[in-house]
Formats: sequence, structure tokens, C-alpha cells
Amino acid sequence: MHPPSRRQVLLFGAATTAALVAAWHGVGHLGAYPPLAFAPRALGDKTGAILRVLGDWLLPPGGPLPGSGGDLVTLQAIDAFLADLPEHHRMLMLAVPLLFEHGTALDRLGQDRLTALPAAEQQRVLDEWFEASDVVRCQLMTALRMFWNTSYLERTDVQLAMGIPLLCGRTA
Repeated sequence: MHPPSRRQVLLFGAATTAALVAAWHGVGHLGAYPPLAFAPRALGDKTGAILRVLGDWLLPPGGPLPGSGGDLVTLQAIDAFLADLPEHHRMLMLAVPLLFEHGTALDRLGQDRLTALPAAEQQRVLDEWFEASDVVRCQLMTALRMFWNTSYLERTDVQLAMGIPLLCGRTA
């Protein structure tokens, strides 16, 4: 198999951006979700609930590192990261979790949104997303991982548990 051409990469990038914008405007405000346990600057209750499920799937609680990808400290860090982005970039980033939330219903007609599925079904659906080989889904998984690269992996307690020296004189 040969690598994609420049034209294919541009088309896939445009398709991903279009999907993000459609997700934000089309399904961005559907559903009822529990309130966040902090006063967010960028996240809404819906996005927070989705990120909690996605974070606990990517970095489950009870592992070798402290907390989890869906814990309160990590969600607050994601909120702070998003709040500092320019509005256009924030809107695109906030659309990423919506594609995972409603992609279950769009991919498999009749299925419920991700956060309403039982935990085992959430795991199965997300594992399928992770194992997908099409470029659009791979780009979305890369965008999704960025949430935790800029939050969870930057936590001092996580870096200490990983044995990574703290940068720039930061103290625990």
C-alpha cells in the first residue's frame, strides 16, 4: 500500500474539519448531563461528561499512575487549556468529544450516545475507534489524545510517578 497523496491528505483534513463543525453546530447541545463539580471556563456539562468517559477509557483509574484521565484534576486542566485557546480553535477542539459521543449513533443506526451506553459497550465502541485504520478516525483519535497530553501527562503527581524530572524548577 502506498502513502496517501497530498491531495488525499488535504481532502481528509477538510473532511475532518467539516465533521467537527457539523458536530458542534448540529448535535452540540443535545442531551442532559450531570453538572461539573467545578466552575468551568470552557467546558460545558455535556463535554465534561464525555471527556470523563473518554479519559477513563484512555487512562483508567487504578493503574500505576495517580488519578485517571477522567478525574476532577484532569478535567480542570483540560478546561484551563481550552479556555486559553482562541475561540475558533476552542470550538473545533470542543467538537471532538461530540463526534465520539454521537458517533455511536451515527455509525450504528439506532444506538444511543456514548455516555448513555453501559460501561462494557462504551469500552467496545471506543476500542473500535482506536483500532480504526481510516485516516479520519485516526486524525480524531490523535486530536482526542491531545486533551490528555496537555493535561494529565503535565500533572506534577503523574510526572513524579513516571519518574520524569520536573521541568523549569517546578516543585510538587
